[in-house]
Amino acid sequence: MFKRMISLIATLTILSGTLVGCKPTNKEPEVPKGAVIASYIRENADGTETFMVDDKPFLYLGVETRTEAFTNCDRTTYAEYEKYFKAAADIGFNVMAVSVDWADIETSKDVYDFDVINKILGFGLKYGIKVELLWYSALMCGTTHEWHIPKYIFDETPRYQMFTDGIEKEYVNISTIYGTETFLRIDDKTYMERETKVVKEIMSHVYDWEEAREFPKVLIGIQVYNEVDAFPEKNLEKYEVSIDGVKQTKDQVWNTICTAMDNCAKAFKSSKYQVITRTNLLRPESGDLSVSGISPMARAKQVYDLANIDCVGYDPYFNNLTDIKTSIDVYQNALPKNFTHIAENGRPNAGTKTDDNDQTITDEGQYINPDGEILVSISKNCGYIIYELASPMQFVTEGYGQGIIDAFTLEDFSYTETIRKITTAFRKVSPIAGDTNPDDFAVFNADSSSGKTVWTDKVIYTTKLSFDFDTSKGAKGFAIVKDGYAYIYSTDESTIAIGNGVLGEATFGSFVNGAWVSEGNATLTDNVLVPENDKVYRIKIETVNGALTSNTELFKG
Repeated sequence: MFKRMISLIATLTILSGTLVGCKPTNKEPEVPKGAVIASYIRENADGTETFMVDDKPFLYLGVETRTEAFTNCDRTTYAEYEKYFKAAADIGFNVMAVSVDWADIETSKDVYDFDVINKILGFGLKYGIKVELLWYSALMCGTTHEWHIPKYIFDETPRYQMFTDGIEKEYVNISTIYGTETFLRIDDKTYMERETKVVKEIMSHVYDWEEAREFPKVLIGIQVYNEVDAFPEKNLEKYEVSIDGVKQTKDQVWNTICTAMDNCAKAFKSSKYQVITRTNLLRPESGDLSVSGISPMARAKQVYDLANIDCVGYDPYFNNLTDIKTSIDVYQNALPKNFTHIAENGRPNAGTKTDDNDQTITDEGQYINPDGEILVSISKNCGYIIYELASPMQFVTEGYGQGIIDAFTLEDFSYTETIRKITTAFRKVSPIAGDTNPDDFAVFNADSSSGKTVWTDKVIYTTKLSFDFDTSKGAKGFAIVKDGYAYIYSTDESTIAIGNGVLGEATFGSFVNGAWVSEGNATLTDNVLVPENDKVYRIKIETVNGALTSNTELFKG
């Protein structure tokens, strides 16, 4: 395979002042003087957290694209990546998470090329989609990948010793996607100095690019490394990792990872352009979810406690909504001030199975319930990234493909439209969907593994209104009660009876620049709404009959 350059990054927001509420006071890193603060996590009085962009609540609903695999394997150029930004925006995502190779920025020692940054920032700006930089660096899914980092870094950084059955190995794998895979000692002093330098160069360039355009607000986040705990939790024993013949423990290698990760995040935080830093772990240890290859929540807490990492999430690899819900609960209960976020990464193996209506269906490795996973995650105040927008051909060839559109034709797969419906609806109510207490965020037909064709006789109570959602067409949907209004959406034919209040004006439309823009009036008959599946409705709440005990949690997985 031929090594090609990769697409980078970005998303911005201007806001002067200090970083508010990103971490408890004793953990807030020093913000450079005169910094532009693009994004931060706000801690709310009700105990929830809100992702803030440009000092406004932001719905974190994204899609990942493995740019580095496209460039390394499929010879995709940066210019060709524009079509993927357009596709992501058309589907309804508001964030594009883009991987970038260090080697494509520092093309040789102390020589930097920012063309990839310029192009990706420009695409994000053109299509109105925010961008998050995935900085895999030298730790991606538990190993160091040759093609992700400059040759001098790969050759000169000290390595762990690796053994299999007592025989020392020079490398653990040679991949058609990543090149040679090994374990670099990323807490090495020289390595950390070099990584700090390239990160500062990147962020300095981002600041200058944005400043020249009066800060159009493109970059909103940095993911520092990827599945950082895969090394100690999955690879340590498999490869008998040692230093000078002394076998390393999980805690020893984990501490080195935390040192390097915090150092890298500190470099990002030293920029005058401030964004959220985060990382992702394997799925959490949690009751029935406890299987081999997962990480204990203690790892997540150690990451969250790092001074320069703002929040931590995980890759669930689940399709069952109850598992999604339970894993989110585990994170939110263990880390109450963390903004939890997940990347949906699970497509099941092909075969047959029985759905919730006892019908046998054929599974061709498709996403089983992506719209339900989005509904459950967002309703629980959890950020969501779907993995992935489009799969490089090499991924497909090797069985790793998880795209939601065809990479070359850009055509939908059979399950793409279900994603588009939900993401488009959420984007219409983005300012409130990312800033609503879960007790006032009802979801319909998202309490089973794949959604039921018939969903009736279930009344959902928020703290002010009740919703009786009936469908015989497999519709899913949501109702958000906030600031004196109910916002309602359904994917297909349904009826929604609204109780416990006197309702006023009903319109359909969307938020534009933070303000609701009506596209027409809606009709309620005896407080019953019959929604059309391409519309989001806003209904004025004139009065309520009294406070209700929310049961929204019962219908989320």
